[in-house]
Amino acid sequence: MPRQPAQRPPSTPGFLSPLIGILALIAVSITVQSVLSPFVVAAVALFLLYPYRAHTLVGRTITLIIALVGLWAFVSLFGVLVPFLLAYLLAYLLNPVVTWLARRGVPRWTGSLLLVVILVGAFAAGAVFLLPVLLNQFEGILAGMRTLIAEANAWLDSGAFTSALDSFGIPADSVRQTLTSELVPRLEGVFKSVIEGVLGLLSGVTAVLLQVINAVIIPFLVFYLLKDFPQIGERFYRFFSRARQAQARDLVGRIDDVLGRYIRGAVAVALIQGVLSATVLWMIGVRYALVLGLMTSVLNFIPYVGLMISLVVASLVALVSGDPVVSKVIGVVVLYLGQKLLEATVLSPKIIGPQVGLHPVVLILSLMVFGYFLGFIGLLIAVPATALLLMVWEGWEAKRDREA
Repeated sequence: MPRQPAQRPPSTPGFLSPLIGILALIAVSITVQSVLSPFVVAAVALFLLYPYRAHTLVGRTITLIIALVGLWAFVSLFGVLVPFLLAYLLAYLLNPVVTWLARRGVPRWTGSLLLVVILVGAFAAGAVFLLPVLLNQFEGILAGMRTLIAEANAWLDSGAFTSALDSFGIPADSVRQTLTSELVPRLEGVFKSVIEGVLGLLSGVTAVLLQVINAVIIPFLVFYLLKDFPQIGERFYRFFSRARQAQARDLVGRIDDVLGRYIRGAVAVALIQGVLSATVLWMIGVRYALVLGLMTSVLNFIPYVGLMISLVVASLVALVSGDPVVSKVIGVVVLYLGQKLLEATVLSPKIIGPQVGLHPVVLILSLMVFGYFLGFIGLLIAVPATALLLMVWEGWEAKRDREA
């Protein structure tokens, strides 16, 4: 008797197979939802999509999933990553110095160790000697502003103010009410926010660096990053295929030309402007010159806006710095306008260079947009971030023109 062939189980209709799989996945997800996280969801999605990665839409979906999970992980771990980010930023800024020393026969580890020792010594000296002085001067500025505001309120209530307004036919009571209830409190709030923003940034960074663990970790991280900076760059390029490595090197090189020179140059210019401001303000007798110099240095990263804020704040402090008041205010105005002229004609062209050439309209728009979304930090990063975005846009335009 001939052997009967084995019967195969009836096949499930084609459209039901994916549906059953999706329903089963949903059921399991509901069951184990307590252990789900973006990593698990992304892993499941990649597991399902990876076999179809050759498809353009699927490939872009995979890239977007990885980018979003990376962004979520970065935001979630930001507190843990702060010492590493600070260490890399310091290593990035100091790498040209180590490279310069290496070209003159100094081993990278020796140059890196020397710079780290200098950095730690400078920070320790600043924390011990400068920070208490800065805090005392900050309190003095706030006390002086409160005195100035009290005097302004007294003047508003005086007969001289009322007579001046009556001579122009302006109702004095309504103007006084507007100034005392609206303008003066707002100016006080703006002034306090500016000072606290500048010193808050300093104190925030200082608080991070003064933590025992970070204070130990960051110098070690800076040393090892500086010592192995070229190898780290080469290791980064190995993430790309051989066909893509040349393109990645070109892109990173252009980013370094735009951002690297700007950041290093802007830091150098800000330090020069801060030291110059503090010195001249001290020489002409304006109080709290150290805090004002620090504020000028930080706000120097914000084009136009930083100059105006520094000028206004320093002028207000000059008003409460004793006689002769007029000459001190004039000296402050001449100082800051002269500094702006010096920066525009000498410092920026020589130190920063033309790599970041933003149109004034684009520059002001970027300050408003970044300041709206990110506040004071947004104002600080507006210029380099906008320059980077424009570089990407120009690269896309060039690619489009080549393919046209």
